[in-house]
Amino acid sequence: TAAATPTLAAGAAHDITLNDAGNVFGTVGMTNGNNVTLQDSTALNLAASTVSGALNVTANGAITDSGNLVVAGTTTLAAGAANNITLNNANNFSTVSITSGNNVTLVDSNAIDLGASTISGTLGITSAGAITQSGALNVAGTTTLAAGAANNITLNNAGNIFSTVGITTGNNVTLQDSVALNLAGSTISGTVGITR
Repeated sequence: TAAATPTLAAGAAHDITLNDAGNVFGTVGMTNGNNVTLQDSTALNLAASTVSGALNVTANGAITDSGNLVVAGTTTLAAGAANNITLNNANNFSTVSITSGNNVTLVDSNAIDLGASTISGTLGITSAGAITQSGALNVAGTTTLAAGAANNITLNNAGNIFSTVGITTGNNVTLQDSVALNLAGSTISGTVGITR
């Protein structure tokens, strides 16, 4: 149990592994570290962090951020199906995968790739670059995407299961869904292609 905010610095080449199921951090930040694994028995807030490898976070509550997160490798998040994930600072992710989460909000200051994800609520993505995927997305609630008017959105995995998708901003948009797909109000500056 940490009374103050832990700030971890292992060096860019060294891993940080704090994966005891009884951990209670509150807030934790990484000045530097390679592959970082964190587990918290309650909610977890991520302070400003720089991770040169992968970031794996498991919590038994909401996962939030209070500073910018810079992660060079894959970010994997598991908050539980009833808990929200809100990472809405000026973050810079590579690939983000949601193992479990209710309402999920991600903001990226560049392009973002979505790995295989299971989301029991809504998904909101705001980026300043392309939105792509490298794994199937299963989103029970509404998906809202904003990539900017000049940036493409390409979510064309044959295993995707969306409910409703709305495009706030995007250039050329490609969506694929393995079941029915409902389109919410959208503003698209380029082309749109939908495969079901």
